[in-house]
Amino acid sequence: MNRLLRGLAVFIGAFGRPIVGGLESLTRLTKLTLETLYWVFVGPFTGKTRFRKLVFPLMQQIGVFSLFITCLVAVLIGAILVLQTGDKFEDYGAKNIIPKMICIAIVRELGPLMTAIVLSGRVGAAFTAGLGSMVINEEVLALRTMGINPVGYLVAPRFIAIFIMLPVLTMYSYLFGNIGGLVVGTLNFNIPFWSYYSTVRNAFDMVDIIGGLVKAAIFGGIICMVACHNALTVRGGPEGVGRNTMVSVVMSLVSIIVADALIDGVLLNRFYK
Repeated sequence: MNRLLRGLAVFIGAFGRPIVGGLESLTRLTKLTLETLYWVFVGPFTGKTRFRKLVFPLMQQIGVFSLFITCLVAVLIGAILVLQTGDKFEDYGAKNIIPKMICIAIVRELGPLMTAIVLSGRVGAAFTAGLGSMVINEEVLALRTMGINPVGYLVAPRFIAIFIMLPVLTMYSYLFGNIGGLVVGTLNFNIPFWSYYSTVRNAFDMVDIIGGLVKAAIFGGIICMVACHNALTVRGGPEGVGRNTMVSVVMSLVSIIVADALIDGVLLNRFYK
């Protein structure tokens, strides 16, 4: 009987530890998010923070330096979509539907999602590694000693920068994704250029565009908060930085996809018709 109870205790502990750890991590992440929102929306009006000089260099790092890879991925996604679906539409004599289908898929879903995935690997990892190095070098502790709130000084500027720049990059992905589809559609499936162009232009709907940009802004906030949370909880020196950077990227990807599914559940039922 005692052996059975010990085995049951070990079994419960094996499953209970990760659950408790996950709940603790979620609590810390929620607290960090609320504190960040305070420093973003309330802190500047109280005169307690001056991070304006930090925001624009971060916007350049996030936006300008990520523009090429974002546009490249968007072009390839648009081209691949046409290549993979064009034959099937052509078999059913519905070749003229291709431009509209590609446009809606990119604007509603693939534009914001693929841009967020690219930035979660490029920018999210950089946030975690950079801030994590500051933690293990005790630079964050030095900020606290000088009376500077690390969340207001380090996290809030990053939140503002990626919250603005991810929707901007998403608009470029709209453009280049449709360019990729147009090139393949005209060359491989002999869709006239002006016919493809006019179909795409008429397919654009402001509800779709705004919905995609809202999703992109939410994804940007998720990437920032997950990355900064994992950075500020680094333990174990340089090895801890590497471990938390890996965890940060995985958590960001999973969180983005879950958020995308939840948002689509709301948008598809209420706005997308």
